[in-house]
Amino acid sequence: MEELSRRGFMKWGALATSAIAAAPALNAATLQSDKEIKWDAEYDVIVVGSGLSAHVTSIVTAEAGLKTVMIEKMSRLGGNSIISQQDFAVMGSDLQAKSGIKDSVELYMKDFSAAGKGYNDVRHTRRIAENSNRAYEFARDRGVKYGDKLKHLGGHTVARSLQTLGGGGKAVQALHKHYLSKNGEVLKRVKAEEIIKDNAGKVIGLMVKEKYKFDNKLQADDRENTTGKVKYYRAKKAVVFATGGYSRDKEFRTIQNPTLALIKTPSNRGATAGALKSMIKAGATPVQISLTRFSFGIPTEDLKYSMMVDANTAARITNEDSNRQDLSNIILSHMLTTNTKKYPVLIFDAQGFKNSHDPHRMNKFLKKGKIKQFNTLKELATEYKLPVDKLLEEADTYNKSIAAKKDDKFKKDYSKLNGAAVQKAPYYAIHAAPGLSYTQGGVQVTTKHEVLNIDSNKPIDGLYAVGEATGGVHGFSRITSGSIPDCMTSGIIAGESIVKS
Repeated sequence: MEELSRRGFMKWGALATSAIAAAPALNAATLQSDKEIKWDAEYDVIVVGSGLSAHVTSIVTAEAGLKTVMIEKMSRLGGNSIISQQDFAVMGSDLQAKSGIKDSVELYMKDFSAAGKGYNDVRHTRRIAENSNRAYEFARDRGVKYGDKLKHLGGHTVARSLQTLGGGGKAVQALHKHYLSKNGEVLKRVKAEEIIKDNAGKVIGLMVKEKYKFDNKLQADDRENTTGKVKYYRAKKAVVFATGGYSRDKEFRTIQNPTLALIKTPSNRGATAGALKSMIKAGATPVQISLTRFSFGIPTEDLKYSMMVDANTAARITNEDSNRQDLSNIILSHMLTTNTKKYPVLIFDAQGFKNSHDPHRMNKFLKKGKIKQFNTLKELATEYKLPVDKLLEEADTYNKSIAAKKDDKFKKDYSKLNGAAVQKAPYYAIHAAPGLSYTQGGVQVTTKHEVLNIDSNKPIDGLYAVGEATGGVHGFSRITSGSIPDCMTSGIIAGESIVKS
């Protein structure tokens, strides 16, 4: 088995490679029939990507006897899936029944739509809700292991999130093993470059680059990378893009939202916009590509116990009790308007640190040195290069407002603090650095996961997209543990649609 490890609207770049420059130009306008192409390989189904949604789609088609190949541009399989914790929101699971938890499609959809703030396509919200338990049983029956207790995570009305034992790495390993047992094929370092259509507009294959070597040092790997040899792969039934998002593509994401130039991401290095651009060039409709989901290393719910101050002036900048999206946008906007690249500083006192609902994670950050501990605020100020007098003054003002139970400046609800302030040693600090964990944008798809054409708004025959490669599914923000049921249900449904086509 393959070894797996942990992981301006559009600015088009020319395909700057000598190999492609020498290759014949192929597109729907000039191609008369697939007989004009000398195919180097032929499959029933080509799945682009190798993460969770790619594996699920490939398993469905391989189990049906279709000759299926997954192609992965990186040298390792799994994409972002293998670095994910893989909490999995499931409605109607056996664990909910065992715990006597009452849940419903309507309640599940309500929670997802609350995070989406009306930007989410409710057809897909329903698809996820109605098929989440089916997806859980699909994965479990194919070797993925889950814990015996449910998590009640932020944004969910009831406990419904399963813990994937071993996280994404173990989950993808189990699915990969099953896929290989069904004669599925996998090709690494093969990059999808161009979608090929016949004269009727049907997708019949891909122009790819074999022996591709991703170069993280390039400003824009998709445009500048000259490695690889051009080949043509035929797909008799379908091409499926399961390529994830583009959170690592600094150039592309910054075009959509300038504040994203300031942000870091834990995503797999290969999470660039090349696949999305290929689909758009083939006529796909892009949806909500400026939307992103943020995260903090420590639990967002715990930030209310802190005081957040500007990294240069030590002035408090916002109400710390907010959701990850709003807090991240405030932080990034503040950095832009103050012309700084320094993230604000979060300061907890002893009680605030103790209040954390996930002390294991907080102590893990402390052990790794990401959170630092200090005996005095003066020590903290020195470490973070904050003006000492201003920090002491700001802490005093903050503590007095807590005592008065009134935040005139930012309207924070102090009744939630459970004794937290900035007055009991030891003190703890960490930079308030939002990370880019997910991109909600992608291409528009039907409920069968057929990619829709931007001109006709009808499916592009033979082209499908699943998981994070799709857009409009989650809306303004993706709810915690909402990615896994999306990836799995979309993979199952796309695979079944292809089998029936």
